[in-house]
Amino acid sequence: MNTYLRLPDLLLAITLLLGISAVVIPVARRLGIGPELGLLLSGVILGSSHFLASAQVDRLRELSELGVVFFLFMIGLELDLGQAWLLRRYAFLLGTLQVLATGAALMFYWQLFTPTWSLALLLGLVLANSSTALVFQLLERKGELNQEHGRAAFAVLLFQDLTVVPLIALVPVFAGTGSADYAWWSIPPAVAAMALLFVLGRYVCPWLFHLATARGLAETFTAVLFIAVLGSAWAAYHFGVSMALGAFIMGVALSGTDNSHRLREEVMPFKNLLLGLFFVSVGLSIDVSVLGNHTAKILMHVVVIVAVKTAVLYLAARIIKMDHGPAARLSFLLAQAGEFGFVILGTLLATGVVTHIQFANGIMVIALTTIMTSWLDTLGVAFSRLGRPAVQSPKISTS
Repeated sequence: MNTYLRLPDLLLAITLLLGISAVVIPVARRLGIGPELGLLLSGVILGSSHFLASAQVDRLRELSELGVVFFLFMIGLELDLGQAWLLRRYAFLLGTLQVLATGAALMFYWQLFTPTWSLALLLGLVLANSSTALVFQLLERKGELNQEHGRAAFAVLLFQDLTVVPLIALVPVFAGTGSADYAWWSIPPAVAAMALLFVLGRYVCPWLFHLATARGLAETFTAVLFIAVLGSAWAAYHFGVSMALGAFIMGVALSGTDNSHRLREEVMPFKNLLLGLFFVSVGLSIDVSVLGNHTAKILMHVVVIVAVKTAVLYLAARIIKMDHGPAARLSFLLAQAGEFGFVILGTLLATGVVTHIQFANGIMVIALTTIMTSWLDTLGVAFSRLGRPAVQSPKISTS
């Protein structure tokens, strides 16, 4: 089978994955395991059948990232600048503590398995990131985005997305394959591009939406919407920022417009379908044969990552005066590794820093931690009840 999917094969694969999503989601809800976990497990089962080659799975995963793009656009659309400013304590104080402390702790662990301290630090910082798609989807489904742990998780995840820019730029430095000269100069253009995206979304897109609505051009309205979402994702990727963060910034810029409700209705079906496809594709990344050959080491890595992230997040949350309940929920909720790790591992494999076996093991470790998200959240609920229970924070008025 070719490493690239021809259009008919691509359509067949997408149809199969969407069909799985349509069946698995209601079954998973009936079983009480959550649709995210059900989709991940269905991806594992499909991946075990070897219907698709690993290279084809990678391409499907790239395509399915559009689900995360649309999801972050929706999140941004439901947030205004006043709310974002109120979250700054969690984003910059808690986020900085979490990323730096987790990265340092995991650096000492990975140094046992890597040839250099710099590469160990890179892996530690990358694994400090959590799964934006899984956590946001779980919080939204449970209606907990307005609770303190949900708002803190939201802010920390956004801060983690901001760290993607310098980490990608500095990969050659950490991996010992390049210098820092280009890395530092790549950051200012990325910041400028994000600012330009916000300006376009705040002032230009609303005018285009108003023009299309006034003239009854429904197709033009939809076209402008998708240009805004996909264009912001492309621009973010072009300047080294995650596509999801670019879409989020566009969503925030459009959140105060008169058409925000219509935008939400038009994007929602695509978000739901593509996000389901994303979860299945992550499950496809799990190679059961790799797990069988390196079970002990892979499980050890999973346990260490989850334990370190949980402990660091809980301590960091308590340092900034969060109560035990919200701190417990937050620490378990963000204990998994994020999809960003797939990108970095692919880069390290392409540059010859890691072997194919190390790459497969790393993909397996990240994917297994994501599968544990729902279970970890259940443990967080139980741990939070040992102290004062989390109390829902009052919603911030957007009027």
